[in-house]
Amino acid sequence: MSLLRVKTTECRVGVVGLYNSGKTVLLTSLINHLQDHDSDRFALGGRDTRIRKFTMLPQEDGWDAFNYAGCRDALVHGGRWPGKTRDRSQFTCRFERSDWTFSDCLLKLYDLPGERVADAAMLGRDFASWSEHILALIANDAAYRNCCEPFLNRIAETATEADLLKAYKVSLANLILNFKPLVSPSTFLLDVKGQPAKPDSPEALAATRHLGLGPDAEFCPLPANLRATNPEMHARFAARYDDYVERVVRPTVLALKSCTSLIVLIDVTMLLAGGVGMYDDNKLILRDLLDVLAPGEHPVFGPLARGLSKVFLPHQLRPNWITRLAFAAPKMDLVHPADRDRMLALMKRMVEKYADNRDGLKYQFFNCSSVVSTKVLPVENGKRMLVGVPLRDGEGRKLPPGPEQRFEVSALPDDWPTDWRPGAFAFPEVYPQMPTRKDYPPEQVNVEKLASFVIE
Repeated sequence: MSLLRVKTTECRVGVVGLYNSGKTVLLTSLINHLQDHDSDRFALGGRDTRIRKFTMLPQEDGWDAFNYAGCRDALVHGGRWPGKTRDRSQFTCRFERSDWTFSDCLLKLYDLPGERVADAAMLGRDFASWSEHILALIANDAAYRNCCEPFLNRIAETATEADLLKAYKVSLANLILNFKPLVSPSTFLLDVKGQPAKPDSPEALAATRHLGLGPDAEFCPLPANLRATNPEMHARFAARYDDYVERVVRPTVLALKSCTSLIVLIDVTMLLAGGVGMYDDNKLILRDLLDVLAPGEHPVFGPLARGLSKVFLPHQLRPNWITRLAFAAPKMDLVHPADRDRMLALMKRMVEKYADNRDGLKYQFFNCSSVVSTKVLPVENGKRMLVGVPLRDGEGRKLPPGPEQRFEVSALPDDWPTDWRPGAFAFPEVYPQMPTRKDYPPEQVNVEKLASFVIE
């Protein structure tokens, strides 16, 4: 730290989003731009801002290091988007900003598996309350009822613990295979070792995955009548549930609650492509997450306490709570420029009230592209045309890297439809276009604006 920089501002930024929402790509691009900063290409805070003395630091105990080098290499030489987040990871760095006269920045970026977001409703609920929450969701949604029919049939009759667990596993496998994201306990989808469930038959998934921390610590929701008639099983499941919450759910949620800013990625292209059910599921999970995290602060005393702590307390002792919330719609380069304002409007329409209901919370909306991988063509006869290297063919099979091709993407609606089916909108995947030179960050759109908002 320079002599004139008498204090350190610690920014703890959590990044959350469901599977394949682009968390890893966003973090890789952001780190590249901070480490190899060029104010003409990445205006953090303003065009005249310079970043100097960028230093990577060790991650906190209990966290894996975010594999920045490996993710960037995958984008460049692997010709693929980085793999999904398999465990919670952290990237820590320190740097000076020319627009911060007396403070340097200690930045901690937290990346958590999207699958764990589905467990957020567990925190603050005991086993019985969680069971009622899950069973109500199944009972009141036709798609979930259809997928969970094996379990519903079992709880309607006298069944052993093994039969109930197997039926719930088959039901969760049906949810996975039907792209339903609310899979809880989430370790059935992503186990405690970070191994994801691979596409297979429901029976095969049920035979190889676990409901909880392991084969001897499994649980599933129980309706009130089974909790009453089988108190021993209820007690076993409740104890396993409590252990799961303490070891899996609470560390994830507390890490997010300790952040000063939160980035929530909402993949508008995926929601449109996935149908109304995917939209409803994502909105429910997001509502549960924000209810648990309770971002915001007292509108008067909160800012005063934060300001005083920044002046008088070392950064290690300053209180942390989420005061800034950024909703980000990624993959903007898969949407034609004629529709990008609609992309932003759709995200606002979906989630703005969840933030507006919170006192003392600053929030903004961004549509962004972490790694721009398409080129734009003019609208032709109403068709939105882009140019890129296609990743998959029309049947969903992966293609080897090849020449650039023209392809059509769907026009975005002015508002979310009242109903739409999977496949009604299409945004074909493309190969990433990442500069080979390591000190030359990728082209991006609005990541600088997103970073300027959360790093404050």
